[in-house]
Amino acid sequence: MEKVFLTEHIHPDAVAYLRENFEVVQGTSTESGEIIRQAQGCSAILIRSAKITAEIMDAIPTLKVVAKHGMGVDNIAVDHATEKGILVVNAPFSNLNAVAEHIVMLLLALSKRTVQMDQLTRAGQFKERNTYKTIELKGATVGIIGMGKISRLVVKKLSGFEMNILATDPYVKQADVEGLGITMATPEELYAKSDFVIVHTSLFPSTFHLVGAEQFKAMKNTAFIINAARGAVIDEAAMIEALKSGEIAGAGLDVFEQEPPADDNPLFSMENVIVSPHNAALSDGALRAMAMDSAQGITEYLAGKPVTYPVNKEVLK
Repeated sequence: MEKVFLTEHIHPDAVAYLRENFEVVQGTSTESGEIIRQAQGCSAILIRSAKITAEIMDAIPTLKVVAKHGMGVDNIAVDHATEKGILVVNAPFSNLNAVAEHIVMLLLALSKRTVQMDQLTRAGQFKERNTYKTIELKGATVGIIGMGKISRLVVKKLSGFEMNILATDPYVKQADVEGLGITMATPEELYAKSDFVIVHTSLFPSTFHLVGAEQFKAMKNTAFIINAARGAVIDEAAMIEALKSGEIAGAGLDVFEQEPPADDNPLFSMENVIVSPHNAALSDGALRAMAMDSAQGITEYLAGKPVTYPVNKEVLK
């Protein structure tokens, strides 16, 4: 019986599903040396946040498929996997709704100063309620960087707020979003006009520090930035400076350039910043769906069936 290695714990329904056809080996560490040691003889590895490097692939000669519990595969050396004939699969639709809801939550919390109002009220400062002015979304402009599946869900969820929605994406034209209430814009127009900038693009070399000092200077000093994609898409040091200097009004962040972030990260002491621990996708439903879809990819490939969500399709040819 072929073996499947789990670098981290996943939903028990997916573990039970895998055990119908495979021996499941539960890992105890995401450190590369331990993965290499514990996954010997395994045909598949299913990961969450663990990194699967070229070194790991080379050290496990039985490896045939790597599955990502979620959509982003920036923690997998996909090019090396392709060179070695190792298939990479993911779960690209499993957490879309959860992440879209989280993005909208951050936008609402920033606009209504939810955290500050909560703290003020708990501190017995009810009379100070005029200290922070809240923002009505009606008539405000939100700019979205990257128009993938999650961004389109965000647009759908924001549609009832009567906002103006701008978007920029080098691969999307106005004709592609007709009927969605979106106006495609240049990055320059988007930064200059938006009251809220939502960054939602995958992390590639081309999107590393896509938003930096230049972009923050171009934004309104009353604007907020929101990121629930990947931390390194934003130059975090530049964002911290922009927040300190008042170039932008605040930020809502589910991701950080270094994860986990350092305890003394300056963002944590800023009252105009709302943070969460990269948990946008961790709803009950999304956790089960991510686990089941990634387990399904392993099962399909090792059973010789058509693979629903291959990342490096070249391996299948």
